[in-house]
Amino acid sequence: MKIIACQLAHYSVALKTTFKTALHAQNTANGWIVQLKSEQGHFGYGEAVPSLRVTGDSDASIVGVLRQIIFPAILGKNFENIGKFDSFVAKLITQNSAARNSVSEAFLDLLVKDQHGNLADFFAPAKGQIGTDFTLSINDDRQMQVEAQKIVDQGFSILKIKVGENAIPEEIQKLSCLVKAFPKISFRIDANQAWNVRQSLQFNQLASQKKLPIEIVEQPLAIGYEDEYDQLVKQFNFPIILDESIHEFNDARKLRAGVDFDGYNVKLEKAGSISQAKALLDYAESIEKPAMLGCMIESNIGIAFSAALANAYPIVKYVDLDSPLMFQEEIFQGWIKRNQKSFTFNSTFIETAALRGLTWL
Repeated sequence: MKIIACQLAHYSVALKTTFKTALHAQNTANGWIVQLKSEQGHFGYGEAVPSLRVTGDSDASIVGVLRQIIFPAILGKNFENIGKFDSFVAKLITQNSAARNSVSEAFLDLLVKDQHGNLADFFAPAKGQIGTDFTLSINDDRQMQVEAQKIVDQGFSILKIKVGENAIPEEIQKLSCLVKAFPKISFRIDANQAWNVRQSLQFNQLASQKKLPIEIVEQPLAIGYEDEYDQLVKQFNFPIILDESIHEFNDARKLRAGVDFDGYNVKLEKAGSISQAKALLDYAESIEKPAMLGCMIESNIGIAFSAALANAYPIVKYVDLDSPLMFQEEIFQGWIKRNQKSFTFNSTFIETAALRGLTWL
């Protein structure tokens, strides 16, 4: 498949509420949409989201890398498949995973359209709805209960809870209040690197004593302290899922499955390509450890590719693809459409007026 045109456009849309973690807070979704065109006249779309604290990508770096390095290199070239395309792009530049991933998504989108296929069936036959949890941002007790009520009223029973701003006993108190108010929900706890080993063990002890309905605890320790997961995992009563510590396949391969971690969160924006995300999921299958498929604050464009992978891999036990549900308005649709607490795939790509109306560079 030959790429004959490359373009880039920015979008910004307000979120329903402030999204706050131990790393940052934001009120708007801010991303870049890549558009690639094939010789057959189809357009493929992918998405890059700046996240300085997680991937190191900024608006400026995304634009610079795409327009100055990647676009000129891929323009006019033929690529047989997604693996060869991703390998070519990976050799152009290191890091800059959001920029690399956006063209990987757009190329796969083109490939599916040129083959007159459907993204839902590209990796495996579509299974129907892709359900997700919903994230409850850091806030005070009262506001967290207000927001939780809205989420539960939509039918969600799994809440991903952001923690890390308060002392451990206060975090436990917040969770206890939520359990009392919503006894049928379960939690996925995300500390976003906020704790040390002592704090993590304190959380484990208090949460166990309270018998809190916790499925997993995600990334309690800061990047660079992966060696300390050895002692932590042995004493922890809940599965530990790594996020920021694992971007690409080699990050997972260097750690000892079942000793240093119980599973990991695969995000396309971190992995840098469809191929790297698949390598991480294949590795999780080989070591028989569960995976989570997560996201940044992405639109339906980027989420569609993660949903397709979640559909294809039984090893994906946890799905955290809720970011489009946080948008005040659905500006894109693409391959997926949102239901109340899940996604289903469109049989053909839906190009919305908002997508057509972007200012392309």
